[in-house]
Amino acid sequence: MLTRLPIRVLAPLLFGIPVLVVGLWLSTKWNRQSQQAVAELADQNIAQIHNTIATKVTDVLSIPVRVCQVNEHLVNSEVLAVDDLTEWRETLVEESKAFDELSCIAWGGTDGRAVWVIRYADGSIYWAVKSDGDGSTMDEWKLDATGHPVTSTKSSFDFNVTTRPWFRTPRNAKQPTWCEPYVWVGGEDSQGTTLGISYGIPMFDDSDQLIGVVDADFSLNDLSTYLGKLKVGKTGMAMLVAGDGHLLATSGGVDKVTEDSKQVLTQDSDNPLVAAAGEKAAGSELSDKERSHFDLNGQTYFLRASKVGGDVGLDWTLLTIVPESDFTASIEAAFARSWLTSLLAVAVAVALGFLAARWLVDPLTRLVTAVRRIGQGDLDTRIQIQHAPEYSNLASEINKMAEGLQDRMRMQRSLSLAMEVQRNLLPADAPEMRQLDIAGHSTYCDETGGDYYDFLDVSGTDEDTAVLVIGDVMGHGVAAALLMATARGILRSRCAEPGSLADFLTHLNDMLVVDTQGERFMTMLLVTLSGGRDQLRWASAGHGPPVVYDPVSDTFPELDGGGLPLGLMDGEHYEEYIQKDIRPGTILLVSTDGLEETMDHAGEQYGVDRVRDILRKHASKPAEAISQAIRQSLATHRGEASQDDDLTFVVAKVL
Repeated sequence: MLTRLPIRVLAPLLFGIPVLVVGLWLSTKWNRQSQQAVAELADQNIAQIHNTIATKVTDVLSIPVRVCQVNEHLVNSEVLAVDDLTEWRETLVEESKAFDELSCIAWGGTDGRAVWVIRYADGSIYWAVKSDGDGSTMDEWKLDATGHPVTSTKSSFDFNVTTRPWFRTPRNAKQPTWCEPYVWVGGEDSQGTTLGISYGIPMFDDSDQLIGVVDADFSLNDLSTYLGKLKVGKTGMAMLVAGDGHLLATSGGVDKVTEDSKQVLTQDSDNPLVAAAGEKAAGSELSDKERSHFDLNGQTYFLRASKVGGDVGLDWTLLTIVPESDFTASIEAAFARSWLTSLLAVAVAVALGFLAARWLVDPLTRLVTAVRRIGQGDLDTRIQIQHAPEYSNLASEINKMAEGLQDRMRMQRSLSLAMEVQRNLLPADAPEMRQLDIAGHSTYCDETGGDYYDFLDVSGTDEDTAVLVIGDVMGHGVAAALLMATARGILRSRCAEPGSLADFLTHLNDMLVVDTQGERFMTMLLVTLSGGRDQLRWASAGHGPPVVYDPVSDTFPELDGGGLPLGLMDGEHYEEYIQKDIRPGTILLVSTDGLEETMDHAGEQYGVDRVRDILRKHASKPAEAISQAIRQSLATHRGEASQDDDLTFVVAKVL
């Protein structure tokens, strides 16, 4: 029968009732015998409550510090790029979900740009970003359950980060610090005006110039809500007081902010108990964790005070106040119990506690041992437990977890190896030539992909001639990566013999058809460009022609021609084409379709016109600068949309 009861029912029955009965009886008996016993028992109760609250407060206060330190590291390691705040959303949303005690996680830059993820009083999470530091407007969106902005909820408002206390305080201090508690604009909740506090870390560049502040905020109203859920004796109260005597949080729904948005001094509170406790604590200068008492309206109250927040740089005092009657009333009610009943209750409680503890702890010990073995790498460990439903279900889930970890580790090792191998297949550096400036780039949307580019060393070509190759395998993932690697090997082996670009494609197609049987294919473009000649040659297998830009005439010659993709049909012959009048300054761009077909959140493709605009605008710059401009333009166009295709391109410029 016991094995069918959930543990949440068993635990109170086996431990709570006996211990509660015995505890109440002993407390009343001891406190009745002497006033000193009453004081000691009260102190023990208050100390337990007090320490619980202090631990919670300390934990809450440490969260902004830890989150800011994490974000400081992410900024320093460039995981969070300060030059592109739109990329911060996913990280800040994950942090906000992981630390729901925080109300806001933010960045403010000295250039006026800012970004945050904020949780409002109704529980809604919003994302806001100000990307233009010279502008005055900040945009904000409500986030859905997956952390993505809801487009229809966009709003804009004037915002100047330099006026906000969370930015100014760390900036002026030039070191990590807390700002003074302040009233949030638009932060009204069920408790009225929201009083908040923030922790910020100023960040500097290599020249010790301030670049911005990482910040984390939380609402002191939330601390009041937590304190209000605790049972402080029967009618007691807990409250937090700042070092200057202002009231920060209470468990009794006491106003902490006046009607004109000023913080309330503890001694000036409208609540007589709060005012009396604050005056007692301030007047007697209670030391850390010291106990005291005071009288109010003919009743004695126990008071305990301790410092909290010192580990994170705050000078706060926690006060717990419990009426003496909370303890003496229970003592009087239980005084009539006999010693025999008391002893019997103690014996029963001890016996039940011993048996119940043994019954409950044994399977837990087995579970802990099994989890430890799994954590040490023994993923073959399995657990069989016939016990309470929670233990049986937990054992089953741990077994599933171990099986899943085995599969995941095998897959992760395979993907990691494949990714490393494929990255090593791409050129480490572009070739250096006297009259050519070349830069290449490739980004996969999965761990592995089917895009390919290379610089071929073809027998018979001179040192001023570059042979560029770019290819795109149908699909993504491991299968595409394998076909790409096969094509690369065949193509490079063919370079040992001279021949035209068309010969190379014909040879490669004949080899791939044998392996693919026409079921998979890839497109490819070969281009020969020489700084010492006024022409370029190309041959295409289902791939778009190169984009050529002549800045002297400001024209883009229309190139055409090509055959079937590689691997589809045996016996296909390809042709080589020539484009003359290639003058110094001419820019060549070869790319996969992932460039022009990159879409924004509305489904609009990047398109060839934007490619041409970038080449025209940056024609005077080196190839690597043009490559970076293309990538930046793509990122701006894509915005918050994901990259759904591999992206590969090569830029070559005739010097």
